[in-house]
Amino acid sequence: MPLLRKKRLFGAGVGAGVLGALFLAIRYAVRPVTKSRVPDTISPAIFRTKVLHTSLGQIVYHESGTGPTLLFIHGVCPGASSYEWSKVYPEFTVSHRVLAPDLIGFGESARPDRNVSATDYAKALGEFLRGTCDEPVTIIASGLGAGLSIQLASQHPEVVRKLILWMPTGLTELGDEVSMGRRLASMAPMLHRFMYRNYESSKAAIRAWIVARGFSDESKITEETVDVYTTCAQQYGAEHAIRNLYSGRLNVNLEQRLPMLSQPVTFIWPENLDTELAARLQALAKGSRMILGPKLSQLGAVEGAPEMAALLAEELEPGLKVV
Repeated sequence: MPLLRKKRLFGAGVGAGVLGALFLAIRYAVRPVTKSRVPDTISPAIFRTKVLHTSLGQIVYHESGTGPTLLFIHGVCPGASSYEWSKVYPEFTVSHRVLAPDLIGFGESARPDRNVSATDYAKALGEFLRGTCDEPVTIIASGLGAGLSIQLASQHPEVVRKLILWMPTGLTELGDEVSMGRRLASMAPMLHRFMYRNYESSKAAIRAWIVARGFSDESKITEETVDVYTTCAQQYGAEHAIRNLYSGRLNVNLEQRLPMLSQPVTFIWPENLDTELAARLQALAKGSRMILGPKLSQLGAVEGAPEMAALLAEELEPGLKVV
C-alpha cells in the first residue's frame, strides 16, 4: 500500500509538472511582444516614408528620386525588411524613382494574423504598384522576394517591365525544405508563437542565421545589421508571416512560373554557389540573361553593397558609373 501510494503521488507530481510546463508555455506564447521602435537605419534619411493600403493591409515604403521606377523587393526570413537593399538603392535616385517597400508581414508594414499565400502577396504587390505607379516598373529582388516577384510578373504582367533577380528561389526547386519540427509547429499557431518569440527572434538566433546563410564573410557583419534584423523580427505579429513561410504557403513553383514570363529577366548569381541550379532556372525563362556576381550569400546587398550597385548600374544603364 505505501508503495502504491508513492507511485500515485509520483504520477500526480509528474502530471502537475507537465501541466505547469504547458501553462508556462501558453503564458509566454500569448504574452505580447514589447514593440521596440524600428531603427532609423532601416532606410536612408533622404527617403520619404509613405503608406499605401492593400487588400492584405498597409504597406510601408520608402521613396526618393525621379525617372523610371525601380522597385526593390527584399527576401523573406525572420527580421527581413527593406533594409536589405538600403545600402544599394540610394545610388540610383539621380537617374530613377526608387521605391523600397516592406513586404506585408515584415518591417513596418501590416502583420496580419491569417493564412497568406504567394498568390495573395502577388495580388497585394499588384495593388501597390497600381496605387503608386503610372507605368510598368523594373523590379530588383532577392531570394524568395524574387520568387514572389516572378509570381507577380506572371499573374499581373501589365505592372512589370523587367526583372533583375539576385539568387531567386521559390523554395521548392532547392530541396531546402523546412524542418519537420517547424512545419508541424506552423500547424499549431500557439506552439509556433512560443518557439518564434522565445528562440527564433532572439538576437543570438538572428546573428546565427546571418552567419550561416546571410553573409559569406562573417567579419563583415555589423552590429547595425544584427540590430535592425533583430528589432524587425521582434515586432508584434512578426511571427505570422514566418508561420506562413514554414507552412509552405509562400512557396512559388518557378518551374511553372518562369516559362510564363513575357518580361526580360536577368539572373545574378554568386560565382561561389550552385551555378548549375542558376543555369537550370535561366533555361526556364525565355530570352533571360545570367550574370555571375561576386562571392556573396543571401544578404549580398548588405554584405557587398558597392559590388551589387555596380552590377545593377551596368545592367540598367550600361556605362553608368556608380560612385
